Amino acid sequence: MNPRKKILVIFGLLLVFFFSVAAKLFETQVLDHREWLQKASQVQIREVIQSQPRGRIYDRNGQLLAFDVQATSIALDNYHMTKPELLEGLLEKHLGLSQSDARKLIYREGFFTWIERKVDPDVADALQKDAQEMGTWGLIFIPEWKRVYPQGSLASNVIGFSGMDDHGLEGIELQFDEALRGHEEHDEIVRGGGGTQLSTRIVDPGLPGSDIYLTLDSTIQHIAEDAIKNAVRQRNAKGGFVIVLDPQSGDIIALASHKTYDLNHFETSSASQRNDWLVALTFEPGSTFKPFTVLAALDAGNIKPDDIFNGDQPMTLFGHKFHNAEYKSYGYDTVANLFKNSVNTAIIRMTQSLQPDYLYQFLHRFGFGKRTGVELPGEVAGTLHPPDAWQGTDQAAISIGQAVSVTGIQLAAAYGVLANGGWLRTPHIIRQVNDFNSKTTSDQGLSPSKTAPVASKPSLDELKSMMALVVEDGTGTNAKIDGFDVAAKTGTGQKAKLGGRGYATDRYTSLFAGFFPVENPKYVVIVVLDEVDISQGQDYYGGIVAAPVFKEVALGIIGHEHLLPVEQTTDK
Repeated sequence: MNPRKKILVIFGLLLVFFFSVAAKLFETQVLDHREWLQKASQVQIREVIQSQPRGRIYDRNGQLLAFDVQATSIALDNYHMTKPELLEGLLEKHLGLSQSDARKLIYREGFFTWIERKVDPDVADALQKDAQEMGTWGLIFIPEWKRVYPQGSLASNVIGFSGMDDHGLEGIELQFDEALRGHEEHDEIVRGGGGTQLSTRIVDPGLPGSDIYLTLDSTIQHIAEDAIKNAVRQRNAKGGFVIVLDPQSGDIIALASHKTYDLNHFETSSASQRNDWLVALTFEPGSTFKPFTVLAALDAGNIKPDDIFNGDQPMTLFGHKFHNAEYKSYGYDTVANLFKNSVNTAIIRMTQSLQPDYLYQFLHRFGFGKRTGVELPGEVAGTLHPPDAWQGTDQAAISIGQAVSVTGIQLAAAYGVLANGGWLRTPHIIRQVNDFNSKTTSDQGLSPSKTAPVASKPSLDELKSMMALVVEDGTGTNAKIDGFDVAAKTGTGQKAKLGGRGYATDRYTSLFAGFFPVENPKYVVIVVLDEVDISQGQDYYGGIVAAPVFKEVALGIIGHEHLLPVEQTTDK
């Protein structure tokens, strides 16, 4: 066969093959379209991704704070359902849907419509039984998990919650979502043409999430929440919080805000309720900052507790007048006495001789001006400007807690340094993380890191003694506890004017920060009340407003932990 005939034969064969394929496609897609569509509709395969149970969350003592229970989610194959008028009544009866809502879901176009997520399995079983007895098909029942918070609103700003898709949305649930969520299960659901569920095949079984133990103590958290809520209500304050910290390990024992919400019904909460302002809100610390600037002068060797300084006011620097509380002059007195009475002008004079770079670096070592690293979302760093940005009066202002801003957790960590002998601990809320086999994968807090003390022990001991005098017969006597020595500092921060420069005369932050027992501090307690009501002449000083809250929390801790007074412990 010559080459030309060979080409013609091959071409002819290709034409025959082409027309054969085209004819078959025409037959399948046009002539037999209905038949094939009917066959395709007989079996529908849908991939369903199911979350595994999230890891449980416990407090430090094993008290359960969050866990998953079995639930059933209900969907509908709208194209293959039967007897929609009966389905409508069933959804109303078992799920409590209104007639109009039931109709919207039933008559929606689609192979898959969620009817209701994560209902009680008993409710789903009753619905499925009734549907089968009535011969109505199309409902799809999918096993899922539902998050439960047995303590309700306790520590809600810390724990947070997970959404309908089992992803963490706030707090620890968000920050440790990957560990808590585990690995999802992948299933294939096979349904017949009538919408009946024929089988479920597990493609990937997945893995449950890891359990998390927090450093919180549920009882102390409850004590702190009650105390701050009562104080905010009684003082008609804008807000408030309490932090309890173990200064030796950095464990956060309580993070209590006046605003909480029921985690089991988080959808009813507001954004302001969910805001964890213990790590996200900054404020001027006022006189609670004085221990750090006075310690800087002590550590530099510039002052001693029995040195004499001038406590008169006003004090003029660069054309600006600094005043004492209630415009009171104290004359010449010792550093210890002037400190316990929180005399602004004297504190400024004590710290004037410090070099700006030295003061800045000293405060920075306490963690001011940077995030603490606590395992909670949204933490901010506060403000401590470097010396090259300071203006004429900034060093004086900083020495009394102005021109600087802190967060509550930052202040608590810094007071932990004063209490534990000079070691800066990273405050943490996570004690340990266990995988699904109860194997510890992370253990924080049991072996706190030590680098170098941020101040000398002699200077810290001198400051601790002066802070004890604050409670003994200074501005903090309302926090005095029989049988227990307390070291603390009061604070009253004047807030900045809204939308302008300078300070307002009707808006204050009332603070009290301290630790106990003085000889072997076990607890740091920070109390902050924001904008107490002063319209009727009510007090707003930290020693009057915040100190009683400190005492209430401390007494609750003493009772809970069965701590013994000083004289009983020394006798033993």
